[in-house]
Amino acid sequence: MPSPSSQRPLADIDFSNLKVEYTSKPREKCPDEQLGFGKEITDHMLQIKWRAGKGWGMPKIVAATSVSLHPFSHVFHYAIECYEGMKAYVDREGNTRLFRPEMNMKRFNESSSRLCLPNFNGEQLLECIKELLRVDKEWIPKRRGYSMYLRPVIFSTTPWLGLTQCSEAMILVLMSPVGPYFKSGFVPIKLSVDGKYIRAWPGGTGNIKYGGNYGSTVISQREASQGGASQSLYVYDVEEYVTEAGTMNIFFLWTNTEGVKELVTPTLDDGTILPGVTRQSVIDLAKEWGEFGVVERMLPFREVAAAFERGEVYEIFGTGTAAVIQPIGSIAYREKVYEVPKEAFTPGSFQLRLTNELYGIQYGEIPHPWSIEV
Repeated sequence: MPSPSSQRPLADIDFSNLKVEYTSKPREKCPDEQLGFGKEITDHMLQIKWRAGKGWGMPKIVAATSVSLHPFSHVFHYAIECYEGMKAYVDREGNTRLFRPEMNMKRFNESSSRLCLPNFNGEQLLECIKELLRVDKEWIPKRRGYSMYLRPVIFSTTPWLGLTQCSEAMILVLMSPVGPYFKSGFVPIKLSVDGKYIRAWPGGTGNIKYGGNYGSTVISQREASQGGASQSLYVYDVEEYVTEAGTMNIFFLWTNTEGVKELVTPTLDDGTILPGVTRQSVIDLAKEWGEFGVVERMLPFREVAAAFERGEVYEIFGTGTAAVIQPIGSIAYREKVYEVPKEAFTPGSFQLRLTNELYGIQYGEIPHPWSIEV
């Protein structure tokens, strides 16, 4: 018969146990206008350790510095890690705001489950993250278009070479003040269709925020850049189903073959698409505005090409936490380059109105339940 101690539930993350240890060596802050993306780190980070049979330990806010790991740690050898991308903003009254953070916590847990990493209480973790933002509030840029990027990451620190179930893990939440993801601002970019390097496939890990999904695409990005494109548009299978554009979800505004105007984005059903927070926000807003239908489905690239040939493509844009809304100006496919009409980038276009709406919500200028005050 199991002992009483073996029947106790494992410890979960508990915000009430949070300990703050302030840095003794504050960093010099970078002026906002010099900020890139993900190059500066704030003074502090959140660290929480997990051990099999015990659960989650005390959450700690500590100086952001190097982390010591056993050289056999599974994260080094089997890439057992996943992460999230979030942003915090400062509104006109000086309040710090997060955008739909509960969706990030839900996806973070789902990613962890897929990789057999330990789950956690997302609400409690979020409270710890809010405290981290309070501790380093002076690091948050105040200019519109600038923000604090948050990178929660969980990884296996299991200290042996055998590929086994996770016995030790760690969560870190790192913060970086950032400028616009694309320095050119709201300027359309060029995509290059890539069917050679497959980003994701059914049954794989395309629907979670797993680092391996991104590291393996660097070679594709390099080849796209050599061909004059900013990002790759990933397709798979002989049908060349559209998945993602670089690190973004993608949307097409067009008239379909039945003469109906619609906003189309690849479906989540086959497991190759990340359920992006900005993606869902665009879908929700488009349905609320009711200007045209919103369709999520498998999308062979030949349908995109055919819509271009008919002259019925109006706008294409990518979405993501980093870029928010990124207009697409052209798509290179084999020997052809398909151009999006210039009207797509003018005032009144759907994507520009979306951008203004999302920015307004994120910066607290438009009251909305998606914007959470810290």
